[in-house]
Amino acid sequence: MKRHRWLACCWLLGSCAPLGPGALSFEGFHRPRTPADLCRLDWRVQFTSPLDLETRPRFRAVPAYDPEARVLYVGGLDRALHALRARDGLELWRFQTLGAVEGAPVVAGGTVYFGSDDGALYAVDAQSGALRWRAATTAEVLRPPVVTADSVYFVNADDTVFGADRVRGGIRWRYRRPQPGGITGSGHAGLLPDGERLVTGFSDGAVVALDARDGAVVWEHDTSADVENLEEVRESHRLIDVDSTPVALGDTLYVASYTAGLYALDRETGTVRFRADALVGVGALATDGRDLFAAAGSRLLKVDPTDGSVRWARELPSQGLVEPLFHEGMVLAPTSDGALWFLRARDGEALLGVGRDGYGSPPLIVGRRLYTVSNGAVVVAWRLHRQG
Repeated sequence: MKRHRWLACCWLLGSCAPLGPGALSFEGFHRPRTPADLCRLDWRVQFTSPLDLETRPRFRAVPAYDPEARVLYVGGLDRALHALRARDGLELWRFQTLGAVEGAPVVAGGTVYFGSDDGALYAVDAQSGALRWRAATTAEVLRPPVVTADSVYFVNADDTVFGADRVRGGIRWRYRRPQPGGITGSGHAGLLPDGERLVTGFSDGAVVALDARDGAVVWEHDTSADVENLEEVRESHRLIDVDSTPVALGDTLYVASYTAGLYALDRETGTVRFRADALVGVGALATDGRDLFAAAGSRLLKVDPTDGSVRWARELPSQGLVEPLFHEGMVLAPTSDGALWFLRARDGEALLGVGRDGYGSPPLIVGRRLYTVSNGAVVVAWRLHRQG
């Protein structure tokens, strides 16, 4: 007879309730942690009324933290970027745009850089929220920009990468991939800074390294040819997108094609070191600096970076896994229609589920505080307990 163990869940309102076998259940787990073992609620702020939200929205805003000012910056579906005092969530200012603010802001040199669904990248004063400049494009800016000493780099949903002047926001160069025909996914990859290069993936299956100085192509690898060779995949299901942001470990880059699998590429030349063709449907990659983790639908996988073999795979009782986060031997895995799951990194054992509105974006950890933004437009600060 199969045994089912309870998985505890710590709700956003701060109360705690165990979920029995009829709700979220797992087979073969040891007794799960209680919420008090891992976290406690510090504060919560709701931007908008639940009545103002779309049906089951994905609130994809990712928080950013300014350690000098101790301020949290987070956008959302209310078309605004909010500056919140980190210790208690008090709103200090808000900056209104013409579209939802779903990307992660980046704070650098007293300026907050962030994208909007209105197709623009914004630079605003971190202290006052006053506009410094706005760089307009023709499609949503959902991924975080890359900020250097004199430049800002960003990509939009039209598969275009931009290099802009950091002070004035003027576009210095752009690189665009033509949109492929047929069916493509809804997301797109972000930029991985790699020295004087920027690496990203595109909806036509290409992985490209660009020279950050002028946008020239340094190397390019096309994964779509491997999809065309898959006889068992029907034409209507051949999603050739590379939508996950590349990940670097040592001298290797890791990228994921939705249908062709996981690739390990030489960081310098882009040549293929190996391809794990069984790792399909991957929407996000992450690393703790030693191992590789992949999110695919409702599955979280720990992958050996040397050969692409799966060390463990955990099927979670909710869909839409986004980029995982790491903390003291744990993997924090948000799901867009369920909880934020705490799993043990070494073996994937689920320890705790936090929240119930779903999380369309990864959380942020600053010291011992965990910040989450739920699909219910609620920003929550949790106090993490030290793990021994």
